[in-house]
Amino acid sequence: MIYAYHLVVCLFLILFQTTLSTVCGPTCLYDLLVPLVVYLGVYRLPREALPVLILGGLAMDGISGGVFGVHLSAYLWMYVGVRWAIQFLHAGNAILLPVLVTVAIAFKCIVVAFSAVVVASAPWPVEAVFPVVSGQILWGALTGPLLMMVLIRGRKAVDQAVKTFGAEKDSLGTP
Repeated sequence: MIYAYHLVVCLFLILFQTTLSTVCGPTCLYDLLVPLVVYLGVYRLPREALPVLILGGLAMDGISGGVFGVHLSAYLWMYVGVRWAIQFLHAGNAILLPVLVTVAIAFKCIVVAFSAVVVASAPWPVEAVFPVVSGQILWGALTGPLLMMVLIRGRKAVDQAVKTFGAEKDSLGTP
């Protein structure tokens, strides 16, 4: 059930992001899977998180049309970084989670922008990349923690539904 929930959330975020990309420009649209990666890093074990990260990264690499492997490697490095950071910081802190999400969004934006600059046939001026990256970081800082809270509450709702279903099944006396 854990894997199914996380994969459904991952696919929903990918679909929502591709839908929003036609409405918003690149300045206000950051990668919506970054708060999911931070959530998985803070609250889930590697055996639960890695399959979701790998499938989500491969899906984003296939959809993005950019350098293949950039999203996957960025997600894996973010996950490792978040797991490392929570060794030293309190994971349930209300101030820590927005900071982690903002730093992860900044990391992801810089990695994608750097890979685009490196593979470009003509040199890109920094002035062209800076407004897009800074806009994505700003939007991520404002909406990323909200998305993180939705993920936390959604997981609690799924856990409660599974408990209720299990209790109903046991009350029927079925083995």
